[in-house]
Amino acid sequence: MEPDLDLNRDLILAHERRFAGHVAGEVVDKPVLALWMILIPVFFVFYFYQLKRYKSGLKDFSENFLITRKRTLDAVWEAATSETSADLERVVELSDIPSEAQAQYRVWVELLADHYLLLIKASGSNYGELVKAAFKKKSYYLKRLENLNQVEADLNTAIAPLLPGDEESINQVVEAMGKSVREIRRSEAAQIFS
Repeated sequence: MEPDLDLNRDLILAHERRFAGHVAGEVVDKPVLALWMILIPVFFVFYFYQLKRYKSGLKDFSENFLITRKRTLDAVWEAATSETSADLERVVELSDIPSEAQAQYRVWVELLADHYLLLIKASGSNYGELVKAAFKKKSYYLKRLENLNQVEADLNTAIAPLLPGDEESINQVVEAMGKSVREIRRSEAAQIFS
């Protein structure tokens, strides 16, 4: 069966959007409503203000989490449909990654592109079927995910000291993001290959 490159691109992008939403839900702190807040209107209003900021934070996090992934997927899809090489240098050029971390960023983009290319050339009617067709065995898929996790961790380690803000807070976010990414990917792999 010939792969449907357009469908595969849509399936991969939909998966990446869900993935970004799950990671955002783990990383962005949700405000907690205490019973006493309901009794004091000013605190109740403040809670809803914080909840609105939380929802906006989830959306912003997800959108930013997807930027490079979508650019890389688009480059791979264009290459697959035109039977050329993906213009990954363009993806790197479009980023606002500091020059000190661009080497790690390039490695991540290349690995991500390889991953997407395997999926985009696979045959299936949903994301799980694409993964099974591309990787055949759970162990092969887990190995790829471990490589992605490591390369992403290396990139985050390179970028973290270059970000403005409180170093401790940045490190906490990077650590929480890495942990949630690993857990979500492992859980998805178990579900796909169950």
